[in-house]
Amino acid sequence: MTFDAQRGRILPPNLDDRTWQDLVEQMRALIPKYAPAWTDHNPSDPGITLIELFAWLTEGVIYRLNQVPDKNYLAFLNLLGVTRDPPTPAHTYLTFTTGAGALDVPAGAQASTVAGEGRTPVVFETDEAVRVLPVKLDTALLIGPFATGAASATYRDVSTEVIGPPAAKTLLQLPGGQSVQLCLGFDAAAAEAVRLGVRLYLPLPPGANVSWVYSTGSTEPIAWPSPAAGQLSDGTLYRPPDGSGARPLGQDGSLVLTPPSNWTAQRPAPARGGPATPTWSTVTPASAGDAHTDARFWLGLRLANPGTAQTAVGIDRLLFNAAHASTALTLRVPETLGTSDGTPLQSLPLHHRPLHRRADLRAPYGDLLVEVGTGTPPLWQAWTPVDDLPAGPGNVYRFDPVVGEIFFGNHDPQSQQGNGSVPPAGSLIRAVYRHVESGAAGNVAAAQVVQLGTTRRGGPLTGLTDVTNLGPAADGADEEPIEDTLRRAPRELKTRDRAITGEDYEVLAGEPNKNVKVVACLPPRSQALDNPPAWKAGDPWTFAGIVRAPGTANVVIVPDQGDGVPRPEPTPELLDQVRSYLDQRRDIGVQLQVVGPRYLPIMVQAEVVIWQQAAAAGATLGDVRADTLARIAAFLHPTRGGPDGTGWRVGQNVYTSDLFRAVMPAADLGYLSTLQVRPDTPAYHYPPLNPTGTDTNYNPNLERPFALSGFGASVRLADYELVCAAVPGKQVVTPKISDT
Repeated sequence: MTFDAQRGRILPPNLDDRTWQDLVEQMRALIPKYAPAWTDHNPSDPGITLIELFAWLTEGVIYRLNQVPDKNYLAFLNLLGVTRDPPTPAHTYLTFTTGAGALDVPAGAQASTVAGEGRTPVVFETDEAVRVLPVKLDTALLIGPFATGAASATYRDVSTEVIGPPAAKTLLQLPGGQSVQLCLGFDAAAAEAVRLGVRLYLPLPPGANVSWVYSTGSTEPIAWPSPAAGQLSDGTLYRPPDGSGARPLGQDGSLVLTPPSNWTAQRPAPARGGPATPTWSTVTPASAGDAHTDARFWLGLRLANPGTAQTAVGIDRLLFNAAHASTALTLRVPETLGTSDGTPLQSLPLHHRPLHRRADLRAPYGDLLVEVGTGTPPLWQAWTPVDDLPAGPGNVYRFDPVVGEIFFGNHDPQSQQGNGSVPPAGSLIRAVYRHVESGAAGNVAAAQVVQLGTTRRGGPLTGLTDVTNLGPAADGADEEPIEDTLRRAPRELKTRDRAITGEDYEVLAGEPNKNVKVVACLPPRSQALDNPPAWKAGDPWTFAGIVRAPGTANVVIVPDQGDGVPRPEPTPELLDQVRSYLDQRRDIGVQLQVVGPRYLPIMVQAEVVIWQQAAAAGATLGDVRADTLARIAAFLHPTRGGPDGTGWRVGQNVYTSDLFRAVMPAADLGYLSTLQVRPDTPAYHYPPLNPTGTDTNYNPNLERPFALSGFGASVRLADYELVCAAVPGKQVVTPKISDT
């Protein structure tokens, strides 16, 4: 179904709709009246050639005339201050390695990718300081699940997923009455406190027991002790209340552990000819490929589920010796903007734009410093930024972060009229600021940022030997195209920068980062019928971990991460960015939640019949099958697929009629004899439901408001679900050669 974006709207008039052909025909029709002796009207006649020439010139004038409404529209938008959304920086985490001894890396340290032929390096700058220890976190082993109180279990190597590169999302499943333990191996014992950052994509709901343990002597992993209360401090992941107890992994945070004196290395599996290091005997590898024979100093994250229902926690990545970084760069030396001429209302452009917007709501542009220098040598004085120039004198200025301009006032000391002081004539004006250097170009892959740069003061990063990004950079977006600005402006004027309706939330959620391609605001919704003991009629929907109670606004966002990511997920930074932006614009009584997509994988069953002539010409069954699978994956891509190729809407159903047009073979190749679709087990799982679907208590019909259907002509989605392709192994494409 297509929609006319102009329905019910006032269309600007076409001031002159005549084409070149219309003009030629009109002038030829006037020949008998004004030049009756002119009888040769063929194209070869020189007079006709002149008519066609003047028609072409007039058509250009008409084209210019018809630009007047657009020009007036643009002038109106400029008058209202509507500008193109600026590029947004990409971000990642940079992990540093020190050569000898611990080292403090300050905020503002830079590192870059390697320059290539015709390609400039992408520079990242750290947003926070980090203490780099001469220790590496290089191993992650997952033990279990195992029954609580068990004395033995198996482990598997998850180093690549948890630590990287490239780091990937890891789901730790907790069946009822069982435990899991994530063991993190360091190559040496740290001489000072260890800070370990944890990034989550699925928080652990309350109810599970969380504890941190460490390796000592010959103790086995399941029996490792917990550090003393004074050795473990944290604000989000683990806080021992009154010296005991644990807190669930409810949000991102960091663990600070002062190494106990009895922290000892252990070897998971014996190695020939190795030193006499304690080796695990009760915990064994799940396969030969999981066996780890190097001795490591271990920290363990132990999760125990005392209930009977399935639960889980999703770890995005673990960080050690790492700092958050983005492609927003701070000037190493102050930039001279110019010299004041003493006139009122001066404006000076910044060389780089746009300014970087920080997450700090109190000072989003706190990196900007504007100074006015008078005298020789100049005596510099910092001026204060304001939203509006106040009446009377004052060393203040306004700035436009998108356009990148500084504006001064017009106060006249003689008449005492005007707002804001004018910099004295001849004074120098300089600025230091942080600007967005790279947008989409900053979305580099893992292990690409490997060149050490400089500190914020311009000096080298001495003492460091290596830097890398264990995970890919994400969320970078280029400046908004003008066409998108023209389409967005009416919606922006309608919302007036306030989120009242669901449409307002959807419009505003895409403002902080143009990489967000799919947005949906879910309204409150209640259960219609009793379903004991799961819910009663009138209880709010809680499907997919989204509470739809009255007074809530649940905003689903999905970034565009390219064709190579079949199920794009927003990063924690992007969720925080959108949440902070909407939080300033929502009603005070609204409970706001910004979440990622809840994917429903779609399985396809297709039979492709190939003409015998096409097979004789070289079309193979394997090529046809591969091409059809690729077309299916492209059609079901969340942000780049769909019936019109612009992505799927949240809650949009799937019909085989749309899929048929996307995957049907060429007419001279063959035809589709069978095409059916059905939903796979949802890709989202929230306690108490089982992510694997193998638990006897698992009921997929409780996870969704309606049951999963079988193969048919369509798939119905819940209003919070988003389409994605099922894993390739579940797509059934059967090509065969026609009998005729």
